[in-house]
Amino acid sequence: MKKALLLLLAIMLVGCSGEGTEKKKETDVKKEDVVEKEPAEEKKTVPVKFEEVDPESKAAVEKLVKKYNVKVDVFKQDPEDPIELEKISEPITSELNKEENNTFSQILLETDFKQYKGHYKVEAKYNNDKKIIGYGVSMEGVPENEVNDDGDEWGEGLSSAISMATILGVNVDKLIDELDKAGNENKGTHTYTDSNTNHNVTFLIADMDLGKIGINFDLTK
Repeated sequence: MKKALLLLLAIMLVGCSGEGTEKKKETDVKKEDVVEKEPAEEKKTVPVKFEEVDPESKAAVEKLVKKYNVKVDVFKQDPEDPIELEKISEPITSELNKEENNTFSQILLETDFKQYKGHYKVEAKYNNDKKIIGYGVSMEGVPENEVNDDGDEWGEGLSSAISMATILGVNVDKLIDELDKAGNENKGTHTYTDSNTNHNVTFLIADMDLGKIGINFDLTK
């Protein structure tokens, strides 16, 4: 499959009107409808503060962020192939936003690539009880046909994903193998269960030719 992507991952082993001239009563009714609908709409989008997260989950996310930031230093100090990544701000202050599937997402990091065109994002995901259920890394960079043989243009986003996989205990060799399968299947998504952790790992590669890639890590007890 995508040679540059696989090579880079291997190296990393060491992203209204109505008409109306009707009566005033009808106008008042319309106004009441608007007033009644607006609070419901607003309530749907009210974010949840990180302090409201389940205490055990909150501690787990804080621990992961600390480990992620250590990985950032490791990539930066690599004598052979240093990669500069952005650290996640501590303490965590980002809020949780409600999703359509009755879960919450929290952006831990969203930043542009430092050397190339594009950006990447790290998210935490929670269930309706504000308990952590997974993490995701997504990136959007240059189209695949513009990426060099070493995959440098996607390096920061993929380094972030590899950092997350390593911290969670996911088998990175297996991750690379499954990514190869995903490309051969020529499907938009590919999910497998990691043998080390029993976490489900999903590749989102429908738009890889446009430079868009996502990897979700769904946690299991």
